[in-house]
Amino acid sequence: MLKRRRHIHAVLLLLLAFLGAAQAQQAAPSQPKPRRFLMWKAASPTATVYLVGSIHLGDSSMYPLPKEVESAFAAAKVLAVEINIKNADQAKMIGLIQKYGLYTADDSLTKHLSKETQAALDDFCTRHNVPRQGMEQLKPWVVAVTIAAMAWQQAGEDPSFGIDMHFLDESKPPQRIDELETMESQLAIFAEATEEEQQSMLAATLKEGDKTKDIIRRTQAAYVAGDPDALQKVMDEQDDVGSKSLEKKLLDDRNVVMAGKMDEYLKGKEPIFVVVGAAHIIGDKGIAQQLRDKGYKVEQVVLEAK
Repeated sequence: MLKRRRHIHAVLLLLLAFLGAAQAQQAAPSQPKPRRFLMWKAASPTATVYLVGSIHLGDSSMYPLPKEVESAFAAAKVLAVEINIKNADQAKMIGLIQKYGLYTADDSLTKHLSKETQAALDDFCTRHNVPRQGMEQLKPWVVAVTIAAMAWQQAGEDPSFGIDMHFLDESKPPQRIDELETMESQLAIFAEATEEEQQSMLAATLKEGDKTKDIIRRTQAAYVAGDPDALQKVMDEQDDVGSKSLEKKLLDDRNVVMAGKMDEYLKGKEPIFVVVGAAHIIGDKGIAQQLRDKGYKVEQVVLEAK
């Protein structure tokens, strides 16, 4: 049961990665001065909201986190995450994937792929000793997530070291956990993707698959550096899902909804600690800028010098 649960958690976290986690494509610059972390403080006359950018899989080298981050978390009445992966209903998750991610008996993956993508998938399966026929009932987006999960696992990345999982593990009553989204809403984005969007997503994943170790190394370096400008530049160069229209649904559209929730928090009276994919916070359409546009003071947190 534990092995199955960890597998489902890994799939969910890979979905989160496709849903907006930034992956760096270049080495991070020298550590800026003053030191920073990918955490922002948004303030209103009645409330404070800390926004922490997450990468959803990682390793022990990312820890311990700066004391300023842990202190802000400890003082919060609420931990807000995209979804509470620890409380995910395993049977429900499997049922949703079967509902949204499988073809019917008279349909198959091959009928929906271009010759180029078929060839790339066949080559991937051959090189990695993966049964190609076993993928025939899976829709392209499920195959893409499966391949990404394999690549991250082979690179030694563990979902238990993800930033969001770290804080979910640390959270204890009376601190409560809010979910900004649901499994259904996240899976629906993929389920409603067009044929072109799904094929583009799979093609992009196959193209990036063998670069995973290098991508991870650079991702973590950029994350530790805490430089949102460098991270934004990296994102602009990255083609995670291969489709601008799908990228908009996965990132920009969800940013608007999340920023609306942050607006609600800031109109309240509780200190809130929010952990979402780093790509949702930074950039011209990110949550931080949207909150500034609403009139809130939002600043990246400066850490004490070591």
